Amino acid sequence: MYEHSPAAAVPGPVSGLARGSSTAFYEAHVTARCAGAEDVARFEAWAAREGLKATHIVLARGRTPSQPMLTLRESGSFAGQLAAAREVAGRLREAGFDPVRIKVECTPWAPEVPQQPSARQHFEHHVKLLLDGDFDRAGLTGVAEAHGAHLSWNARRVREGGRHERFVTQRCFGVPAAEAGRALEQLLADLTGYDVLAVEREFVLYDSDLSVDDGWIGAGPEGRRGT
Repeated sequence: MYEHSPAAAVPGPVSGLARGSSTAFYEAHVTARCAGAEDVARFEAWAAREGLKATHIVLARGRTPSQPMLTLRESGSFAGQLAAAREVAGRLREAGFDPVRIKVECTPWAPEVPQQPSARQHFEHHVKLLLDGDFDRAGLTGVAEAHGAHLSWNARRVREGGRHERFVTQRCFGVPAAEAGRALEQLLADLTGYDVLAVEREFVLYDSDLSVDDGWIGAGPEGRRGT
């Protein structure tokens, strides 16, 4: 979702989050293909005129490292968010943009989350770090990859003093919530010493084209997809 709660607010242990422990929330993203900085600026200007939130996420590697996207605010249902995202994608096309992906996420305790996800379904975790300008990128990448994760950042987010924000995103395919939570705990344990700003857990209910991320991220337990 890339909208993170303060780390201190995350219940612990994270694997203890139970179905029905809180209100379910849903969020949708619509990613557009932009050829360069000029197209990204036009995309952001269009979003501002339409009253939509635009974010430019950059992946550390992969087939599509530049991912400008729109984020739709949480609503009360999966169906509502998916319908809203499809409507926005249609408006993007009418404006001359190329929407390439619709993704709908939810809190791990939402009623749509299966007790035993299929091999194609996954939990997704985002750990937001604040790093010095000369941080050890290779070292952090190694930690992330050991846990089925990789790095990304918000292209528009700039910190004072030359510091950087990075997201460590972990995916856990085909495992129940408790096991995914344990995988996140293990990742956080290996991130001890880093300045963790926030942690977020979610389940991906719908992804129209996961291949947009090809070459970026593997997978946590169970199925290390190794793209």
